[in-house]
Amino acid sequence: MRILIIDDDPNYGQAMTSFLTGQNHDVHRILDPKIALKRIKEEADQFDVILLDLIMPGMSGLELLRKLRDAGIPLPVVLVSGFADLESSAEAVHWGISGLALKPFIPGQLIRILSKVEIELGFIPQSLAVPTEKKTEENELKLREGWQTQITQLMNTSIECWRSFSGGNRANLAESSGIWKVNVDGTSLRTRTLDRYLKVETLPTHPKLERVLATAKFVLESSPPSSQRFALDTKIRLLELTLDSLGLWNPKHKINKVDNSLLAKLPAIKMET
Repeated sequence: MRILIIDDDPNYGQAMTSFLTGQNHDVHRILDPKIALKRIKEEADQFDVILLDLIMPGMSGLELLRKLRDAGIPLPVVLVSGFADLESSAEAVHWGISGLALKPFIPGQLIRILSKVEIELGFIPQSLAVPTEKKTEENELKLREGWQTQITQLMNTSIECWRSFSGGNRANLAESSGIWKVNVDGTSLRTRTLDRYLKVETLPTHPKLERVLATAKFVLESSPPSSQRFALDTKIRLLELTLDSLGLWNPKHKINKVDNSLLAKLPAIKMET
């Protein structure tokens, strides 16, 4: 596959170039996003996919992506971002990206994402074997630790959106959706399990991703158009892309397709009681 890497970091770009070239891909690399934009506009048919860094001087990856789509260039784009910059990349999910590659560089992550792009383009995936290295596994565990905040943010945004249009609280949401257990405590309704998903400190060791996404999508489908609904939709897509990049989720599958065998490898957050 013909891959264009746009990244101002020469070390990161070289690491990706060396790896992808070794996987029989035809790789081109451009450090300056403005030069890259000009070349793509002139030679868009020379590339099959773009690996685009989010944070770059002069022009961000998000701005470059927007300019490509405004110019009617539908090339598949894989956005490259660190967890610290994910909030900045949220808008990208509405501009059409094929995947999200998370830093630090992990070979297996790129293989998973690019294999899906190859299939979508009608190619036979060139790289199916994932090299196993201790450093790679350690990096992947570090990345897995980063999305717990996304889970809690999505749950809190879902509750806020539900409250804004229905006037209900989280117990009412739990009852209406049928996703979470509601307990009667005297004259009050309690949502003890759901409540654990509102803070990273109380998040279960192996969170039920299907419940989290099902809750958010229930609220999304129930709510009228609004800025809060748009923000909720964005967070859903971003979390799905993040989980997909880690091999935990396929956004094109339904919510019962979470790979629970991979969840067992997650670093412990807090032991369930």
